[in-house]
Amino acid sequence: MDRSSFIKALKRFILVFKSKGLYILPISLILYILIFWYTPQILNYLQQKFQQKFVFFGISEPILAVLKFSFTIFLVIIFPLVYLGLLSVVNFLVPLKRVFLILLFLLGIALFYSGVIFSYYITLPYGIKFLISFKTESLEPSISLLHFVNFFSFFILIFGLIFELPLFLALLVILRILNPYRVTRYRKEIFFFTVVISAVITPTPDAINMALLAIPLYTLLEVGLFLGKFLQRANILWVDIQREPQRDKLPSQEA
Repeated sequence: MDRSSFIKALKRFILVFKSKGLYILPISLILYILIFWYTPQILNYLQQKFQQKFVFFGISEPILAVLKFSFTIFLVIIFPLVYLGLLSVVNFLVPLKRVFLILLFLLGIALFYSGVIFSYYITLPYGIKFLISFKTESLEPSISLLHFVNFFSFFILIFGLIFELPLFLALLVILRILNPYRVTRYRKEIFFFTVVISAVITPTPDAINMALLAIPLYTLLEVGLFLGKFLQRANILWVDIQREPQRDKLPSQEA
């Protein structure tokens, strides 16, 4: 992939966005307003789920928290549309067969929402429970609404993106930037860095929560390498027969 191809793909993406922007922007605004309207009820549900009462320490903190949380939910909902746009740019750079495009699109959506669900049901409950466990009789926790929104939004989005790791590796293989057969030689080093990254990302320092991220993350790396090997062997590129130069036909010789 050279610089000129990337610039052409970017220009095409901008032109498509300009042509579709008249429809996308109003719909997105209406969707965000609807999410903003129901966000206080969602925050109230999370308050009951985690059995904690949210407080705020500034006049503008509630409205800022609602705006940020609404935007997080908005990003989670429109992710398929954003991912489709990114996939179209990749398809412009490296034309792929339709069946592989559909497969990558469905797989990307499934992985993203799997990361969101994993964070919501496993990482966040265990992390919040561990952090609040340090309370004593004289030390009661008071969770700031804005801090909770930042904490919740960060882990929901970051886990959704982390679970896209197999497709990111597959993209590097498609663009011929990464050779999966060479990477597999460094499995020990990869596992070590996986543990380090998990220790940095997880909200708690205990080994259980770190393992809850390290094991899926390393599994995703292995899935990405396997997918990259499959894409290298499979014929995934789309070739327009009409654009191929036709060979000159030899004149028929009469007997």
